[in-house]
Amino acid sequence: MTDTGTTIFDTHSVLSRRGAHESPLGGFGPAATAVAPDAIRLLGGVPADEALPAQRLREAFDSALGEGSSSVAALQYSTATGIEQLRDRLARHEDTVPDRVLITNGALHGLSLLFNAVLDPGDTVVVESPTFPLALRLLGHYGAHVVPVQVTTGGLDLNGLEERLRAGLRPKLLYLIPDFQNPTGSALPAVDRLRVVALAEQYGFLVVSDNPYRELRFAGEAVADLSLDSDAVVRVNTFSKTLGPGLRLGWLAAPRWLLPVLTRLRSNTDQHSALVTQTAVAALLARPGEFDAIVAAARAIYRERATALTGALRETLAGAIEFAEPEGGIFLWARATDPDIDLALVQARARTLGTDFALGRYFDPDGAAGYTHHLRLGFSNNSVPRIRTAVQRLAKAFETP
Repeated sequence: MTDTGTTIFDTHSVLSRRGAHESPLGGFGPAATAVAPDAIRLLGGVPADEALPAQRLREAFDSALGEGSSSVAALQYSTATGIEQLRDRLARHEDTVPDRVLITNGALHGLSLLFNAVLDPGDTVVVESPTFPLALRLLGHYGAHVVPVQVTTGGLDLNGLEERLRAGLRPKLLYLIPDFQNPTGSALPAVDRLRVVALAEQYGFLVVSDNPYRELRFAGEAVADLSLDSDAVVRVNTFSKTLGPGLRLGWLAAPRWLLPVLTRLRSNTDQHSALVTQTAVAALLARPGEFDAIVAAARAIYRERATALTGALRETLAGAIEFAEPEGGIFLWARATDPDIDLALVQARARTLGTDFALGRYFDPDGAAGYTHHLRLGFSNNSVPRIRTAVQRLAKAFETP
């Protein structure tokens, strides 16, 4: 503290906690190698421009800001839980009732409200390994003790988790991305979803389904989300991957016992999500078939781009990397087969060639010690020709210099 009472922040430690090497677009890696402004970034996290319904949203905002009193109403204050029309639509989407839905400023905001409501410093939280780094950072902000559980091609290691629970592990909550997980792109099998909820009820912890990619399945059979029939389940979701991240709009579907706490926290922080945005999105969702058409168009785009990516990888890097065929979402998780390869050097070479990707180690809950032979490739926000060009550059970067 200075003698005036002002805190002097340790800039280095603040940047370290924030993750100074992470770009807003989801790129992870050393900052020393510059990436050209026109580079093709296979980073993911960003929906395709072509998938965002700009014209439909323009019409919806025109409706929200209509003539006379309706335009004024959409610019006024609102309620902490969100407007009735939007909660009603989302309750139907989640197969629940409106009084279990809370509107948020996106999924990360929903997670922050939830973690703030239920976690005390030192509480144990079980997470998938690998997992979404921003969720890990948020858990760190609330002082959680993170316990990783391995994600494999067969799903989450629930046998290992159950053994630890029997041995005395008592988590406060379990954080999951059930559909097209970030970064692996895997989907939790139906039997595992049922088992996770059963374990949560048996051992007294919350299970959190963070499911922003759920609508983006373009192959295979859909699996039901974790059941809201259980008071141990919270669902967190967002419109960021379907209508656009710029809306900053999402929702929580939670047990009735938890909603008052979440609502009080919301009232005491930012009060509510933008009323004009809620009104416009509610108007869009009220149009029969409108949201389904938007999502169907996005699925077609991502199917084409995923196919282009996997095809190009097989053509140019066959034997050098291995991966599972994606059935949805926006990421591909791959493993380099050469045990001696340094993917950080490959990334540096790729950047000089005009492309980029995310190193697997940055998704490790244990602190970047694992997944050093993995990489995450995003296919959502590049055209098919750009994806093919990027993979050609990536293949050159894999070549021994």
